[in-house]
Amino acid sequence: MVVLITGGAGFIGSKLAEELIKRGKIVRILDNLSSGDLSNINHLIKTGAVEFIKGDIRDKDIIKKSSNDCDLIYHLAAQSSVPFSMENPDIDMEVNIKGTLNVLMIAKEIGAKVVFTSSSTVYGIAKKIPTHEDVELNPYSFYGLSKMTAEYYCKLYSQHFNLPTVILRLYNVYGPRNNKGLIFDIYRKLMINPRRLEILGSGMQTKDYVYIDDVVEALLLAPELSKCKGDAYNIASGESYSVLDIAKFMIEILNLKDVEIVIRGGKSWIGDVEFTKPDVSKAERELGWKAKTEIKEGLLKTIKWLEEKLGRIPNL
Repeated sequence: MVVLITGGAGFIGSKLAEELIKRGKIVRILDNLSSGDLSNINHLIKTGAVEFIKGDIRDKDIIKKSSNDCDLIYHLAAQSSVPFSMENPDIDMEVNIKGTLNVLMIAKEIGAKVVFTSSSTVYGIAKKIPTHEDVELNPYSFYGLSKMTAEYYCKLYSQHFNLPTVILRLYNVYGPRNNKGLIFDIYRKLMINPRRLEILGSGMQTKDYVYIDDVVEALLLAPELSKCKGDAYNIASGESYSVLDIAKFMIEILNLKDVEIVIRGGKSWIGDVEFTKPDVSKAERELGWKAKTEIKEGLLKTIKWLEEKLGRIPNL
């Protein structure tokens, strides 16, 4: 089987590529390296395990070239920053909506199945907690809006053209190779000052954090076990933690003493949803998938990677 991963040089895509190779798949990666990093896949390129093509999903011709003979496309490439989307909604739209449409158009031409990574941001300030997949979508940011629109393109391509598509609504994915987000930021702040940690907002912003290995497992199961008719699944741990919880867990794992946690107060960035709690029963029921990694176990693995990448935090 030949598999294309758009955004395959990124945090999630590179981990997915490694697992697909272990399963004997022929893997191609299309990435413009705007947020992906060649260091994530250099070991695969050097051994010839993957074919890497530098290109942008806004260019339909490069997608066509990259997807030649492909049976399956994992469409991960995206503009994935909520703050960026609020400042640059035009670019967000071009990448996340037009880029996804380009992928679907080519997939229809070649008859490839599409797995699309969407986001919990499509729910916005969710109208029901816990949030299941049939809850009315209510995006609170342009990023969430673009992901919701891309989802509808997937569903309509399945409905009208019988293109097999499946949608995974990822929550806050963390783990080794993720060089942005809350955990990375907390670690970096503690490196600068291991005695003082400043937290933006109230510290009570509460979200679901799901470990990378569990997400990759869901990505592998989805095209095999879903009906692939535009079905959407929440991919999350099923447990929600506050910013303050995560900070305290990390301080405990790092064995840091007498850390002053300073709550700055105020709101976080525009478009941010401060509370998420998903219902994950559909993925368990239909895909046989359930996150296995407990939060402290996942944080420990992530911290070990951060120590290798950034250096150890001195315990003053």
